[in-house]
Amino acid sequence: MKAHILIVEDESPLYERLRKKLLNENYSVDDYTPSVKEAIARINIKSPDIVLLDINLQGDLTGLDLGKLLNKDYNIPFIYVTEFDDDQTFYKGLETNHDNFMVKTKPRLDMKILLRTIQTVLNKYQESPDPIFKDSLMAYVGYINDLKDLGAYEIAQVPVKFNDILFFTTNELDYENPEKIKEKVKLKPNYARLKVKDGSSYYLPLNLSSLCKTLPPYFIRISEDYIINLRHEAFEGRINGRRLQLGEQIFNISNRYKPEFEKRVKSYYQNIEG
Repeated sequence: MKAHILIVEDESPLYERLRKKLLNENYSVDDYTPSVKEAIARINIKSPDIVLLDINLQGDLTGLDLGKLLNKDYNIPFIYVTEFDDDQTFYKGLETNHDNFMVKTKPRLDMKILLRTIQTVLNKYQESPDPIFKDSLMAYVGYINDLKDLGAYEIAQVPVKFNDILFFTTNELDYENPEKIKEKVKLKPNYARLKVKDGSSYYLPLNLSSLCKTLPPYFIRISEDYIINLRHEAFEGRINGRRLQLGEQIFNISNRYKPEFEKRVKSYYQNIEG
C-alpha cells in the first residue's frame, strides 16, 4: 500500500473523482472531509502522508488557515487544489509554505499532473523523513540501570525542551571555571548529562560524538567535555576569544572545535564593524 492521503474538499463530486483515481493508484484515501474542523479530527485519528487542500471550505475557516497548521504544527506536506487563480490568493498561499499550488478549473484538473506532483512531494519527504528538528527530547532522570528499582508510578523519563537546555556534558558535576579544576568527576562511559535553565540535570545514554549528530544546529561542541546551546538566553558572550560564559559558568573552547564554533557563531550573530 502506498501513502495515505487526506483530501480536504467541500465539493463531493470532485472528492469522489479524486478518491477513485488515487485508489486506482494504490493510495489509501481518507473519508470525505469538507471543513477544517473535520480535517483536524481526521488528522488526529490517522496522520496522512500528504494533504490535498482546497481553499474554499465549509465553515468559517479556509484552506489557508489549515495550511498554516499543517506547516507549523503538524509538519505534513500539502498541495493546494483550488479554483482560485488570482494573484492575491496565490501569494497568501505562499505564506503557508505549501508544497505546490494547482488550479482545478483550467479547464479541469489534470489528473496525470496531479499524480506526478503528489509522488514528487512524497518522494522529497521520504528522502528526508524528518527534516525539521522537534522542539524537545526525552531524557532520563538518572542512569538507566539505576531506574529499574523505581516504583510503578515513578517517572523515569521526562520531556525537555531544547530551548531550555544550557549544555550537555560528560562531567557529573558543574564547575564554574574548569581551568581551576585539576580532576573532574566523570559520568559513566557513553553517557551525557544535560543541564536545563532551572538547574535540573538529566541523562542520556549517548556519548557527545553521537549526540552531536542528533541535535539542532545551535548546539555546538566546544571541547571534549561540553556541547553548549549557542542561542540560549543565558549566553553572556565570549571572554578573550578562547572562553565563553553561559549563565554562571565559564567554558573553554578547545583548538579542535574552535573553527566550527567560529562558523556557527557567525551564522547566528552578526558582527557590526565600522
